[in-house]
Formats: sequence, C-alpha cells, structure tokens
Amino acid sequence: MKTKGNGMKLTGNVARGLFALTVAFSGLGAMETLTAQAEEAASKIEGTVYFLTPNSQITRFEAYDKPGMDEALKKYAPNLKLVVLSADNDPSRQLEQAQAAVTQGAKAIILAPAVPNQSQGIVQVAHDASIPIVGYAYNSDNSDIDYYVTVPFEPIGEAAANFAVKTLADAKKPIRIGLITGDPSFFFDREIVSGTERVLAPLVQKGEVEIVCKSDNLQLSEENARVATDGCLQQAGGDIDAILVHNDSSANGTIAALAAQDLLGKVKVFGGYDSQAGTIQHLLAGNIENDMVPPYRAMADSAVRLVVALLEKNGEEKKMVNGTYDNGMKAVPAIFNENVFITRDNVQAELIDKGILTREEVCAGPAIKSALCTK
Repeated sequence: MKTKGNGMKLTGNVARGLFALTVAFSGLGAMETLTAQAEEAASKIEGTVYFLTPNSQITRFEAYDKPGMDEALKKYAPNLKLVVLSADNDPSRQLEQAQAAVTQGAKAIILAPAVPNQSQGIVQVAHDASIPIVGYAYNSDNSDIDYYVTVPFEPIGEAAANFAVKTLADAKKPIRIGLITGDPSFFFDREIVSGTERVLAPLVQKGEVEIVCKSDNLQLSEENARVATDGCLQQAGGDIDAILVHNDSSANGTIAALAAQDLLGKVKVFGGYDSQAGTIQHLLAGNIENDMVPPYRAMADSAVRLVVALLEKNGEEKKMVNGTYDNGMKAVPAIFNENVFITRDNVQAELIDKGILTREEVCAGPAIKSALCTK
C-alpha cells in the first residue's frame, strides 16, 4: 500500500475485509523469533528503556502496550526495565523527558510523540547520545527516527465506512452521515480519512450518501469529540443517520453528545479504534456498531525486539522490517502489524478469549444487560 505525500509502503499484500484486516508480510518468519545467538546476547543487556507517550487520556499505552513491552523484555532482555512517561499532550514536556532519560543513562527510547511534527528534537537528543529511538504507533514527521512500529491505517477507515454502508443499506437515500475525524497533525488520522473517503466519495457522487457535517477532533480528545458532535448535529438540523469516528475517545465523546440529545440508538455510530473497555461496553449495549483492536502484544513485541537488536548491533532489525513510512524526511523502515475488526459477535473470541479484556471489564456499565453479559 502506498499513499501520496507522507505515506506507507508495505512489502506484502493488504487484504481488506470487514471483520479482519490481514497483512501478508514478507520475511514473516524472521519477524517471529530472534536468532538463538541474538537472544543469548540480549540476555546480558542491563539498563532502562524509556517509553515516551503523548498522554494518559488514551489508556492503551499503560493498559496494553506497557504490559506487552514488559513481557517482551522478560523474553529478550530480562535485565532491561521499562519506564513509561506521559507528556500530557505537551511536546516541550516530552522533549524534557527525553533529555532527562538520556541524563539518567537510558539505553533506548520508544517514542509515541505528543505532536508528530514536533518530535525532531527528541530524535536528535537520542542520536546525540548514540542511543536507539524507535517510533511507536504515532508518527514522527520530518525526523531521522530509526524505525517505526505501527499498523496499516487506510484499511481502518475503509472497513468502518464499508460496514456503515452495509448496515444502513435499507435506509432512505441519501444516507446522511457525519464525520468526526481525528487530529490532522497525526499521519494515521490522515490515512484513516483517506480510507473513509475511498469508500464514501463514489457513493456521494451517485447521490446514495450525503456528508452532512465534518469536524476534526484535535488531540483525539473525548471532550473535543463531544463538542464537535454537538456542532455536527446542529449543522445537520438533527437529521442524520450515522456518525463515523476514528478512535474510542472520539466514539465516547460522540456517544455522550447523542445521549444528551436523546439520540442514542437513533443515530448509529461507527468506527471506534483501540477497543478500550468503556467503548466495548457501549458496543455490547448497541451504542456503537463496531470497533477495531490493534495488535497490542505484537506491536510491543516488535518494538522491544527492535530495541534489543539495535543495542546488540547484530543486524537482526533489518530482517524484521516489512515496509516503510515516508515521514517527509526519509523512508523510515517499519514493521506493520494487522488489526482486527470488532463487532458484538466477536468480542468474546477476539477480546476476552485472547486476554485483551476480561469479562468483568466489558460486562459493566451500559453492557450489564447485553446479550453477551447475560449468558
């Protein structure tokens, strides 16, 4: 997959579907394990890896990514420890955290930047200290970052839009849709928009779909999404069939706005991402139609293996790469992992059975009386 401008290129095939997105990677066997020699060498590394995250409002980093990294460190470098620092959406604070990490003798930095186009200084701090820095989930634009661990993003928008159109196939035409997009400073949000537009634009031209409102959600904030949804409803005069969102915080804000206007269930919501417990509760309760879960463990494992390989200087990192990301400065070597599309029908199989969420976490709040939770 390749996009114009800043974009991603996978050295495999992206199979797009409604209920699972599968990426066929070149060199997949090499991604599964480090060589025995590298694992033996990795076990001798000591020190601290710093995981710099954008904020604590998006709970995935502490709830899912950190445990996955801790687990991977135990396998590949048991004498390395992980420290997680949140920037509270402040790029200046994140830069200070990177500088402090280096002062404390950091072995490596894993970076999910607070603001993608303001991460160059952090990358430079790492390079000046001759330590590896790996981008994670969020893009680092116009920087010389070493590697990038992520997922393919355009298919996220495509899958949600396709599912919305299929679900609303019997609705009066044109289907009136509102778009609460993400933060355009983030590459992944721009890619999700591209995927959504690829599905909806031809239907708009045919008169089968009408986009009645569109608003960004800066910093992927639940409160900003609530305000944006209020504005969308006002602009549409309340006459709207569905709202497409980009992630779980946006979904939760949109659901709150709909509930406040007694439109919950009357206006369908599509397109969550992250599969946080609260949003999955809304999914089971019928307040949102789908979500999507990133491969937290696979991403965390990939990031740690990259760090270990870079510290060992054994060349294993080159065997793990299956694509590139054009960040405006260079084609960053990247590892892409597959997403899984979530509906009410596969919450048990994909989230609970795989240990991402527990039954207790999802069978709470609005989901208590749902079909899954009353079995």
